Amino acid sequence: MQRFLFGLAGLGILFLAASLSAAGDPQRGRGAPPPPPQNLQLYPADIEFQQLITTMQGFAKALGVDCGHCHVWEGNGNPNNDMASDAKPTKNTARMMIRMAREVNAKLRAESGKPEAEVTAVRCATCHRGAAIPVVEE
Repeated sequence: MQRFLFGLAGLGILFLAASLSAAGDPQRGRGAPPPPPQNLQLYPADIEFQQLITTMQGFAKALGVDCGHCHVWEGNGNPNNDMASDAKPTKNTARMMIRMAREVNAKLRAESGKPEAEVTAVRCATCHRGAAIPVVEE
């Protein structure tokens, strides 16, 4: 019984130490703001970090992928992550698709004759529906 209690206390101390270490260590990302994003070609350089992350999460959900689909990404906190890299062709494909959707949406608004609030915008999920390569239904 005594060994069990010491084991629980040890786990509690380890958990507390890990929590305090993560919260107070700027290198872990919790104590300091994230570095500014690099190599943004379609978004303003001063975009808020959380807005950029929310946008990227939307892409991931719409395509049913994770960050590593377009980015050099090996998991949260991995020092080998390089979100700015253009090494993966899928990143440039994504940029092309974003430009295409923006053009289609601008044309829809301009030529539909409807008020902007009544025009349904084309988004990644419009075609992808959770699949990296859209499934064409015939």
